[in-house]
Parts: sequence; C-alpha cells; structure tokens
Amino acid sequence: MTRIKILIIALCALILGLALLPATLHAGGYGERISNGSFEEGFGYEGVALNWKSFNNGGRALYGYQDDTDHLLVFDGKHSQLVEINTLHNNQTDPERISGIYQTVSVVAGQPYTLTVRGMIRLMEYDLDRSNFSYVVQWGMDSTGSGDWRKVTEWNTLPWQTTYLQTKPGAFLDFATTLTPTSNKITLFFIARKKFAVPNKLLDVNFDGISLFGQLPPDTGAPKLAVVPPTYVYTTKPFPVRVTTTDGIGVSDLKLYDNDILVTTEKHVAGPLQKDIDLVWTPTITGTRTLKVVATNQVGKTTTITKTVEVVPIAEFLKNGNFENGFLPSGIALNWGTFSNGGRNLIDAFYDDTWTPVVFDGAHAQLIEIWNLDYPEGDPLQEPDRYAGICQVVNGLTPGASYYLNANGTVRISATETVTTTLTDWSYSAQWGYLPGASADCAAWTRVNNWQTLPWKTEYRDKPTKINNFSAQIFAPGDSVTLFFRAWKKWPQGRREFLVNLDGLSFAGYKPLPPPVTPTPTITPTATITATVTPTATISTLPSK
Repeated sequence: MTRIKILIIALCALILGLALLPATLHAGGYGERISNGSFEEGFGYEGVALNWKSFNNGGRALYGYQDDTDHLLVFDGKHSQLVEINTLHNNQTDPERISGIYQTVSVVAGQPYTLTVRGMIRLMEYDLDRSNFSYVVQWGMDSTGSGDWRKVTEWNTLPWQTTYLQTKPGAFLDFATTLTPTSNKITLFFIARKKFAVPNKLLDVNFDGISLFGQLPPDTGAPKLAVVPPTYVYTTKPFPVRVTTTDGIGVSDLKLYDNDILVTTEKHVAGPLQKDIDLVWTPTITGTRTLKVVATNQVGKTTTITKTVEVVPIAEFLKNGNFENGFLPSGIALNWGTFSNGGRNLIDAFYDDTWTPVVFDGAHAQLIEIWNLDYPEGDPLQEPDRYAGICQVVNGLTPGASYYLNANGTVRISATETVTTTLTDWSYSAQWGYLPGASADCAAWTRVNNWQTLPWKTEYRDKPTKINNFSAQIFAPGDSVTLFFRAWKKWPQGRREFLVNLDGLSFAGYKPLPPPVTPTPTITPTATITATVTPTATISTLPSK
C-alpha cells in the first residue's frame, strides 16, 4: 500500500472520529452561536423563548409573544416563537409598529458567519393589505452587543412576500445570508413590522430554525458561576437554587447535585453568554445537604460551586384540619372559629357532615350552609353578598419562610333553583384569605383584602361528582397568620340553599428543629471522712488511808 493511500485512510479515519466525538467543541473551531434557535429548549413565563428577550416600540397597539405548538406553525421540532402586533381594539393606531426578539452572542470579529431564519406571516381574512407589502419581517444587528434595538443602523427586509390566513397557515419561508461582524460581541434582532396606522389589524409572525454558524471565539477560561441556595428548607416541596452564569463562549451545560446525586440538568446546543436560572430541588432527606452546581461551557471548561443547606421535616401547623378530632354541638369543628354577616330572612349554619360523597378523607367534613328556601325568590328583604365561614389562628411560623395551603371540598346548590340561575354563572363562590397576626374570634374577616376564589365546580346538592382540590404557596409575613375560608352567596334571591364542604385543610411548611439539649453533667460529691477522737479517760487514785 502506498504512503499516499495510507495518509488518505488515516485522514478519513480522523474525520470520522471527529464526527463521532461528543458535542463539546474547541475554541477556534466552528459551531452554532445562537442559543435555543430552534425554540425546543423551553419558554419563559411571558411567552418568550429561553435565552431570548422581547421588545417593541409601544404606541397604540398590543403586543404578544407565545410558544406556538400547533404542528402547522412549527418548522421543525414541536415549538416556534410567535410574535404578534394587534390593533383589533384600537380605533386609532400609530404607523411603523415593530415587535420582535433578540439575542446577544459572542463571535470573532472579521470572520464570516451564516445566518439562517425560517418564518411565516399570517393575517386576518378580511385584511385588504395582505399583498401590498404593508407587513414585513426584518433582521438587524447591533455591533456593540448592547441589546438596544435603537442602535441598529440598518434593518434588512426578508424577501417574504407570501402571507397566509390566520386559520390557514402554509409553508415556512427561508432566508439565509452571510454576515461579517466588526466586533467580538453582537446582538441580532428579528422583528415583525406593521407599516401603516390602520386599526383593526392582526399581524402574526412565527419564527423558527434561527441559526448563526461560524467560528467559535478564543478560549476565555472557565465560566463564572454564582449560586444562591434556598433558605428555610424542608422536605417534599420544591425549592429554587438560583444560579447565575457568565462565559465568553457560552455555558451549554448546568448540573445540580444533592450530595453527589444528580438532581437536574440544563442543556443547550449553544450556551448563552449570560444566564439567570432557578434550578428546582425537592429535598427528600433531612439534615445537612451539600448542593453542587457544575457549569460547563461550549469548549468543555467547567466551574464547580458547593453550598451546604440544612433540611428539616415538613411540619403541619393547622389543628383539626381534617375535621376528625371532633365538633362542638353547634356543628363547628374543634379548634376553629366562625363568622358571618347574617342577613334578613336568611339562615347560616355549620354542621359536622359525614355524608361520604363530600368527605375527602376520614369520616367528617365541615359543612357551611347559607339557606333561605322558605322565602320566595323575589323576596324584597333579601340582601346581596351574604357570607359565612370559618377561621383559625396559625402560630409558630418563621417570617419569610414558605408554607403551603392545601384545601379540598365541594360547592353545592339546591336542585330546586329556577333556570334563571345556572351552575356556571358565578352566583356562588368558595373563597379563602389570610391576615397577618392573630384573630382568634374571626372578627377581623372584614379586614381581609386578599380573598381568592377557590376554582371549584358548582354542582347540585344531591349529586356531587368529585372532591375539588386547591393549593397555594404563602410566605409568612410574621410569626402568626389567621386563615379564613368562606361561602359567598352573591345575589339577593330567595329559595336558595348554598352548601360548601371543606375537608383535608393543611398549612404545612418550615419549622426549625429545637436546639439540641446538652445533658447536665452529674457531679458525685466527694465523701469527707472526719476522724472522731475518743478522749483519754483520766483515772484519779484516791490516797490510801
């Protein structure tokens, strides 16, 4: 075999070997610079893809961002980024409305990069401006990497003149170009533009498959990493571990460990230059736990930080929340107080309910009733907004610690109600709220300003189909709070029976462990031996006679 053939085979083997290597790249090599350009790595709470940011120029228009998962609106994978400009509810609007997304990336100045974008434009069916270039999609670059769209000196219009109807999407359009940055950090912007001040319009643009491929920046060392562990930690509930990373190339892998057991991984094909993220940790073991965060950048450099956290068992703070510890003869559960605002020709009452269909667990539930069946529907003495409820003071909380409220129950009405009231018109509601501090007699219920409606289905009295559930997280404002639960009959109508059953109420969270008791040493007194001296007897001898 000739030397040339050997070299060719060796070169082919080398190329194949490189192709089979893991995704870690080498500084100065070539790779993807856009992070989450396929939009498959998740979205934030406001509908903007992770590692991207949104912007618009305001004015008389509404702007929206959304994770679109309809397969007709996705180029590849299962997600695309929707950008919307909406003037459907504006009688007057402004020209040149823009909205879009952007990302800052590191590059090598003077090197060429291939930018690729896919997208689709959709408009309303009656929009007469569908084909007159009233709507365009553009991209721009800020060569300073500042992230400020106002610094873009040239907006480049993508040659996408095909538009589709909102309800009849079509094929994605492609665009590719080569750009050569003049600095080592740039910001890329992608926008939808509505040119004219025409009201009652809706412009939707779906972006997908955005890529910037080219040379990786030089090695800048290991990532910078900061970790803030949670406080007041207890078992069985999730806690955020706040992680901040910064890297000149991009952090592509984050791992969180609990005592060397992997908890979660955050991966990116191309890592963002800067990222703030809450890694979720649900402790299962009490005691001192060591949290370890490992950040790896796109060329394999790592940084590790460890933090220790004390974990306590989750503690229950409500008394008789399952209503299995007894009731007063008045029908009020032990450890609970009651309140109501009464009303004319109306009765509110409390009962120990043992009917199985309304009991969550055990054999008892607390029933709250507002009743006026004996009075006609049009009774002029009826009053709106009638309330009745229960409360309990919760003591021993740690200010700033988190607690979880959990409630189960049913909302029921009489089957005799007329057709003017339906099961879905919100005539009835079950609610909860709380106040800082203690109100043992429930009198402070009128001062609660954070009432929240329990999103429970209203059913007929004798035909409940399920027990509803609700949970919420609360951060303690002090060492005690008063919890309130109430039934709310909204309208001044007679011939009504409104029933709210509550069961399985829980308020659980952080309770510090008592300090360890140091045993008092037992001191055995030293015995003192005192010698008793027996005096010597003196014998007097009488003289002889």
